Amino acid sequence: MNKNWVVVAVGSLVALPGAALADAKVYGRFNVGLDGQKDEIGLDSKETSTTWRLQDQNNSSRLGFKGSTDIGLADMSVIYQLEYGTNPDGSESDEFSERNIFVGLKGEFGTAKVGKFDTPVKETGAKADQFNDESIGDITNLMVGETRSNNMIQYNTPKLGNLVTITAAVAPGEGRKSLEDAEDKDNGVADTYYASAEFEQGPFYGALAYAGSQEGSLKFDGKTAGIDIIRATAAVKVLEALEIGALYQQASGIDQDNSDTNAKGSDAEETSYLGSIAYTFDAFKFKLQYGQTSGDQTDIERTELAAGVDYKLSKAVTAQAYYVTYEDKDRTVGGIEDPKTDSYGVGLIYNF
Repeated sequence: MNKNWVVVAVGSLVALPGAALADAKVYGRFNVGLDGQKDEIGLDSKETSTTWRLQDQNNSSRLGFKGSTDIGLADMSVIYQLEYGTNPDGSESDEFSERNIFVGLKGEFGTAKVGKFDTPVKETGAKADQFNDESIGDITNLMVGETRSNNMIQYNTPKLGNLVTITAAVAPGEGRKSLEDAEDKDNGVADTYYASAEFEQGPFYGALAYAGSQEGSLKFDGKTAGIDIIRATAAVKVLEALEIGALYQQASGIDQDNSDTNAKGSDAEETSYLGSIAYTFDAFKFKLQYGQTSGDQTDIERTELAAGVDYKLSKAVTAQAYYVTYEDKDRTVGGIEDPKTDSYGVGLIYNF
C-alpha cells in the first residue's frame, strides 16, 4: 500500500465536518519483539541457522480510524473503518499495508458492510488461536482459511434470541479466470461466498463457518485454482481464569475443467485441528497450543507447538515471552528432510 494513500485517508478525516470527526476514533497497536529464529521450512526469516532480529511481530502493528454516524432514519447508522498495518522497526519496504477497510449500515436489522476485511472463516478461528496476531505462532502458518478478502459484501444478523449470530458474505469474481472452468470467467456477484453461525452463551462460544470457491491453493496438497473450507470452533472460559479452545477444519481443492494443472483439485484435501489452553493468574497469562495439518495426497504433516506467557504491565501495555516450533514430516525443503522452524523471543505490545 503506497503511503500517499494513507496520507490522503488521514487528510480526508481531518477535512470532515466537526460532528462527523467527533465520532471518529483513532486507535492502533505497536507490537515489536526480539526474536531468535531457525527457519528450515521457510515460514518467516528463511534462515537455516539461528538468526536474531528486532521485528514487528506477524505484521500486527496497525493504525486505524473507525466510527459511526446516525443518519436520522429509524435507528440506522453509517459505520466505517480504515485500518492499515505498519512496521515500526522499519524492516519492510512498504510502510503501510491494507488491513480491514469498509463502510456499512448498522441498525436493528443487523449490520451490512462492503470493503476488504477478515472473512467469516477467519473471524471464527481467532476464538481458539491463543497466538492470533502474535509472532510466528498465528495459525496462518498452520492452515488455510486465514484470509482477509477484497470486494466483500457481508451481512450479519443481530444476535438472535440473544444466542446466535448468522453471517453471510459474497465476493464477485470481477472477470477472473473461472475456478470451475479455465476457459470461462467468473462475472457474477457471488463467485466466492461465505457463511457462519456463531453461538454465545455465558462462557461458551461455538461456531461453524464455510468458505465456497475461495481463490487460492492448499498448503501441502498441490496447487489448486480454488478451495472450499469448513471450520468448526469451540471455546470456553472456566471460572474466568481458564480458557480452553478447539478448532477442526477440512479444506478441499476445486476441480477446474480445461486445466491440466488443477484437473484433480477435488482429490486434494487437508485436515487440520488445533487445541489451546490459557490460564490467567494476577497479571500473568500462561498459554499453550498444539495444532496439526495433514495433506491427503502428499501425506505431508505439519505440526505446531507454541508456548508463551503474557505479563500485563498496564491496561495498554503487555510484555510477552514465547517459544514456537513447527515440523513438516515427510517433506524435503532445500535438501533438509523433515524440516523444522524454531522461534523464541520476547515482545512488547502497546495498544492505544
